[in-house]
Amino acid sequence: MNRWWRSHSVRVRLTLWYVFAMILVLGVYAVAVFTFVRQNASDALDQRLRGDFQWAAAMVGQTPEGRITSFDQSDPLASDERPWLQVWSPEGELLFQNEEAVVRPVPQSRDLAMSADDRVLTINTSTDPLRVLTRRGRIGPKSVVIQVARSEGSMLSQLRELTLIFVFGLPAAVAVAGLGGFALASRALAPVEHLTERARTISAERLDERLPVAEHAAWTQVASLLLNLSETVTRN
Repeated sequence: MNRWWRSHSVRVRLTLWYVFAMILVLGVYAVAVFTFVRQNASDALDQRLRGDFQWAAAMVGQTPEGRITSFDQSDPLASDERPWLQVWSPEGELLFQNEEAVVRPVPQSRDLAMSADDRVLTINTSTDPLRVLTRRGRIGPKSVVIQVARSEGSMLSQLRELTLIFVFGLPAAVAVAGLGGFALASRALAPVEHLTERARTISAERLDERLPVAEHAAWTQVASLLLNLSETVTRN
C-alpha cells in the first residue's frame, strides 16, 4: 500500500487528500442539515396536532339526546386536511370517531385513551406511521378524552427527497471539487516541473544557462509549500 501510494505523483496525492477533506466537511454538513430539517418537520407536525385538538374541541359537541357528534358536517377543511379524530369516555368507551378514524383504525387507541397523558406518540400502521395526541377535555358537562392524529407520510416523503438530493448531489460536488483541486495542484506544481526540465538540459557544455527562478518565484514558493505538506502527510 505504501509503495502504491508513493508511486503516484504529488498532484494525485494532493488531490486525494483534498477530496478526503471535502467528503468529511460535506458529510458533516449533510448530517447537520438532515437533523435540523427532520427536527423542524417533527416539531411542526406536533404543533399542527395541538391545533387539531383545538379544532376538534370546537367541532365536537353533544346532542340533546346525550350523543357525541361532530358539527363539522359541511367539511370546511379539504378532505386531505382533515385530522384523524376519536372521542372516548374516561372509562374507555368509544363515543365518536370520524371517517378518517373508521378507515384507519388504531388498535392501541383505547390504551392511549385510558392513560391520556397529553403525549404525542408515533404508532406504526400498515401504511405510514400515525402520530397521535391524546388529551383530556370536556364536551358540555361531560368529561371526555379526545384523540387527534395525522400521518407522518408527508414528513417522511420530504426527508426521503432530501436524502436523495444528498445521495446524488454530494458525490457530484466532490467530483467537481476533486477536478478543481487537481487542476489547482497541476498549476501550482507546473513551475517545479518546468524548472526540473530546464535543469536536465544544463550540461557541462551549457554551464552558462541559468534556471528562470525569478520568472516563477511566486509559483515556486506555492509549489514548495504543497510539496512539504504532501511529504508531511505521507510520512504521517
